[in-house]
Amino acid sequence: MSFLNFIKDNFNRVLSLDTEFRMDETKTIPKKVVCFCYEDVFTGERWEFWEHDKPNNFDSHFDNDRNLIVCYNATAEIGSFLNLNQPLPPNVLDIFVEVKRLYLDKRQRGKFSLLDTAYSYGLMDVMTKDEKDKTRDLIIYNESYSSNERREILDYCMEDVKITTNVFKCLIQDIENKNKLTTIDDYKRELWQMMYRGSSISAIAKIEKNGFPIDNFKLNEFNEYWPKVKDKIILEYNKEIDVFDGTTFSQKKFENLIINKLGLDNWQRTHNSGQLSTNKNLLKKYSETYSEIKTLLEIRTLQNMTKLKGYQVSFDGRARTSLNMFGTVTGRCTPSTAKFPFSTAKWARNFIKAPFGSVLVYMDYSQQEVAIQAYLSGDQNLINTYNKGDVYLATAKLIKMVPEHATKKSHPKERDIIKVLFLANSYGAGIEWIAQQIKSDFYTARHYKKLFKKIYRVYYKWIESFIDNGFLKQKMSTCYGWQRYLSNQYKRNKEGKIVSIRNSIQNWPIQSHGSEVLRQAILDLTAENFKIIAPVHDALLIEIPIPDKHLINRAQTIMTEASMKVVGGPIRVGTEIIESNYKQLDEEGKPTKDQKMFDKIFNEIENYKKLNRPISPGQKGLSVRYDVSI
Repeated sequence: MSFLNFIKDNFNRVLSLDTEFRMDETKTIPKKVVCFCYEDVFTGERWEFWEHDKPNNFDSHFDNDRNLIVCYNATAEIGSFLNLNQPLPPNVLDIFVEVKRLYLDKRQRGKFSLLDTAYSYGLMDVMTKDEKDKTRDLIIYNESYSSNERREILDYCMEDVKITTNVFKCLIQDIENKNKLTTIDDYKRELWQMMYRGSSISAIAKIEKNGFPIDNFKLNEFNEYWPKVKDKIILEYNKEIDVFDGTTFSQKKFENLIINKLGLDNWQRTHNSGQLSTNKNLLKKYSETYSEIKTLLEIRTLQNMTKLKGYQVSFDGRARTSLNMFGTVTGRCTPSTAKFPFSTAKWARNFIKAPFGSVLVYMDYSQQEVAIQAYLSGDQNLINTYNKGDVYLATAKLIKMVPEHATKKSHPKERDIIKVLFLANSYGAGIEWIAQQIKSDFYTARHYKKLFKKIYRVYYKWIESFIDNGFLKQKMSTCYGWQRYLSNQYKRNKEGKIVSIRNSIQNWPIQSHGSEVLRQAILDLTAENFKIIAPVHDALLIEIPIPDKHLINRAQTIMTEASMKVVGGPIRVGTEIIESNYKQLDEEGKPTKDQKMFDKIFNEIENYKKLNRPISPGQKGLSVRYDVSI
């Protein structure tokens, strides 16, 4: 029996589905559904449902309990079901996700459309991109359609359905060959894993529909007044670093900061001019260690900003963007950095605001990577260290770097050294990098690394075996089947040298299982009707009605149990309750630097508004000019 026939025998029908719709203002979710088209993959029967001129249809087109729905990029189709308030199909297979699982690190970025995939499988008798764009424009830019236009749209939609059917058949054969599926158990496992990922996409479509509740008043106020006050803000923050002449960047002052004040003599220089590089990625790298460089990065971001990035507001006043689950080789979400509130500057997160009658709860897996390393490897030392709470301090005690009574406050330097060792372990960094980070010599760094590898030798043996096995099988897989293919152990670096990829893939099993943990948590929370606002790396933002605050504990339990399902052990979940605007406070409850920046910006906006209020007819004298000088 083939895998395709196995799928056929397990469902009443296997239905290819495509929908057409007009999107909301953020181009994230359907705002008006136009039509649904289906094709039975095995019988060739076809169905058309024109929805544009109907009130919301609460009845399903099919009884989908025993059907498998096959889509290409299923967030759109699930979004259409949600828009019409129809029950969601329980069995979904997203071809787009499965193609990315096979080819994400092999195919050119941006070459994952339905047509691209059809061409890659040798299906050449399909519509052209120009033909698709023509009908898509007809759908997007019109709010009513003639009978001829209606026919054109339905034909266009059905053409996509037919392509989806053919691509699906090719994909299933491709998966059977690549994953060497030969037994019924192989087929069962593979089908369950694909449907698991399809269910994850359905949950993500719900999250995108939920959107971010935001403070629209403050957001509009910022966008209106920011151009008028930004010079004053920049001049104020430049006092800390003295890198600007007025609001103009000074290369001479920048060199003074980097070389004379911070002592970074080895700072990278440009090839052409020989000046110190101001490359953004280089600045980001050093901003983690030097607050002055972080401030410089913030100033340069503020300089180039006319309106706030990260907030695309939809018709209902909520911010949205595509979350793009399975966007990386580790299966994580990759929302647009320009459109996702948690990808913008940290101070700008304060525009997120709990809606009236609810609180927002930020639920974060605590030290998730260390926990996954511990549970997957079965390293009891690492498990014990994680269970003690502060893994860095616990490790420092384990290798006798600090006494048993040491605390985070009493031994911050030693704790930071261990933190660097964990980072080096996760990403395969060498002794030279460790020495640079902990500001020590090569031999001291090597000594610390040897101690670290000795106490966690079970983990190191496991990760080396995992990678060796991956090279042997030419792929690595998570427990739920997300994969990364390994066709070669070596690659050519930027300098043209042939180097091993071992270090670069060392954290793949940890990151990818972290993705699986978060997906399982999303599915389990969604099953209990929690309203998830967004996944944020290894955390979730959830909206909970104020009378139901007891559900916070339930959500924590669900997330912890999800981690146990995936990696075999409990990962702690911390919570932060947001009752109004998002606030950024330190461990002592005091405003962080990011919170102070947000407050300062709005203080300047208020000052500007006061000084520039219209003068009433009874007032005398001239209007007050806002002075941006310091």
